[in-house]
Amino acid sequence: MQVNLAYRWFCKLGIEDTVPDHSAFSRARNERFREGDVFRRVFERVVEACIAVGLVGGEGFAVDASLIAADANKQRSIAGQDWRRDRDPARSSRAVKEYLATLDDTAWGAASDVIPKFVSPSDPAAQWTGAHKGAAFFAYSDNCLIDVKFGVILDVEATRAIRQAEVGAAKTMIERTEERFGLKPERLVGDTASGAAPMLNWLVEEKGIAPYPRIRQVEAE
Repeated sequence: MQVNLAYRWFCKLGIEDTVPDHSAFSRARNERFREGDVFRRVFERVVEACIAVGLVGGEGFAVDASLIAADANKQRSIAGQDWRRDRDPARSSRAVKEYLATLDDTAWGAASDVIPKFVSPSDPAAQWTGAHKGAAFFAYSDNCLIDVKFGVILDVEATRAIRQAEVGAAKTMIERTEERFGLKPERLVGDTASGAAPMLNWLVEEKGIAPYPRIRQVEAE
C-alpha cells in the first residue's frame, strides 16, 4: 500500500494520502465486529452469487478439515492436568474468557473429555496435535463443506483440532446449508471421521444422504 500505486487506486487513496495501519483490520475484527455476523453475511452472499450462476450442483458435497497453526508458544505451555477450568474469567485474557464461555460447546470444550498433553495458557482452545505425523503443535481445524461440481465452498466452521469436533462441524454445516440455501446433497464424501457409526447413522437414517467415506491409501515400500 505504501509504494504500490495500483493498490492505492483500488482503495481510492491518493498518492499523498495516509495509509491505514494494518492493525486497524485486526482491531475491527476483534472489537467492532466481534459480536456481529457481518463476515458470515458477506460469505453467504458470495455463495448465493455462485448458486445463481450455476456454479453449485447441490447433489454431491465433500467435507474436510485443514489444520491452522495457532499463535501459541509451546515453550510457555503447561501440562494438560495442570489446566484449571474453574479459573476466574474476570482475571483472564480475552482468549481464555472466550474459551471458558464455550466449555459446553461440542466444537470446543465439550468436544472430548480427554485431557490434552499440553495446554496453552494464553489460548486454551488451541489443540495440541501431531496429526501431520511430524512435530506436534497447537492448532485449530478449519472445516469446509464443498460442492463437488466446481469446488465451491458452501460453509465453514472452526473447531478444535479433534475428530469429534470435526464430525460435529460436518453436521452443523450440512444443516445450516440446507436452512440458508435450501440445498441438501444426495451424497457426501468425507474422511475416515465421517465413517464412524454414529455419523453414518445420522447421514443415512436422519438425513437420507448416501455416505462415501474416503479411505486413505498407504503405499507399501
